[in-house]
Amino acid sequence: MRITQVFIASLCWLAQEPTLAPPPLKPPPIAKGEVIGLVAPASPLAQKQIQAAAEQIRRRGFRVKIADEGSRQRGYLSGVDEARAEAFNSLIRDPEVRAIFCLRGGYGSPRILDKIDYAALRQSPKAIVGYSDITAILLSVQARAGVVTFHGPMGKEWSTARGITPFSEKYFWDLLMGSESKLFLNWGGERANGMKTPVTIVKGQAEGRLTGGNLSVVCSTLGTPFEIETQGRILFLEEVGEKVFRIDRLLNQLRLAGKLREIRGVLLGMFPGCEGHDPEGDLTLGEVFNDYLEPLGVPVLADFPSGHVPDQVMLPFGVLVRLDATTRTLSILEPAVAPMASKLKPGDGTIPPPLEEQRQ
Repeated sequence: MRITQVFIASLCWLAQEPTLAPPPLKPPPIAKGEVIGLVAPASPLAQKQIQAAAEQIRRRGFRVKIADEGSRQRGYLSGVDEARAEAFNSLIRDPEVRAIFCLRGGYGSPRILDKIDYAALRQSPKAIVGYSDITAILLSVQARAGVVTFHGPMGKEWSTARGITPFSEKYFWDLLMGSESKLFLNWGGERANGMKTPVTIVKGQAEGRLTGGNLSVVCSTLGTPFEIETQGRILFLEEVGEKVFRIDRLLNQLRLAGKLREIRGVLLGMFPGCEGHDPEGDLTLGEVFNDYLEPLGVPVLADFPSGHVPDQVMLPFGVLVRLDATTRTLSILEPAVAPMASKLKPGDGTIPPPLEEQRQ
């Protein structure tokens, strides 16, 4: 009887302990000469922009395969749901494709979450890159396939005359190619002149696996099989063009859903166009952040350069990171792609050791 009670108690403890969850699957690194797939699982991108994005990626030494949505644009969608899902799945199943770059956000990703071939992705993990509405796919892939995903620039940004900005590119390829980089010590820290410096809301250090994305889209997953898991995580949030009261409402939804209860830290990206100017009176964005995040007792860092801005840092979701809100730094503690694990070890000068090792 005693053994049974101990066994049951152990199972309950394991179920509650987020650090003992199996580590995520990591995609293999991409190398020059390999194929990157481009797809529009949400809103469409003009053909001229698609070709421009493909050309910029080719100039970096990669081959490109553009998925065919199989139908004409349908309003704000790049095609009907079934066609968009099949285009996405075709890249997942294609053994030649090593990574998938989404072309644009807008809206539409949530409509195909139940049509993605997660089993094929789990069997053959691939780096999936996107942000904004693509948050829904990044989160669903974590929830259903357990694969690391990447919150970063899309085809729309790649389609400019020079591709993504030099700042964005500095914090892009190292994650995907498995490079050894000292940038991991202070990821996003080498900012260009004129860029905002991150702001500390609550001091402190924390470690955990990074997750999150666009605040509106994160909230849209709640109550579904694809909802965000925040227990034991560092939560990243960003938004664009929403009034302050709507940011308030969305953060309150996360609070009421219990998604802020057991997080280890909060990293706030950029919130362009979200400051209110209501003549009847308005709270500031900072006041709303303070209302919801200060009482949590975890480190909180704001104005991190990621989200709907030209200069954006790519973030690996599912990867162990350290958030130091006191020194205003984010450190990548482990490789984001599979083979790097055999080449890099914490404390070798490129990946910092965990906090426990530093205290010894």
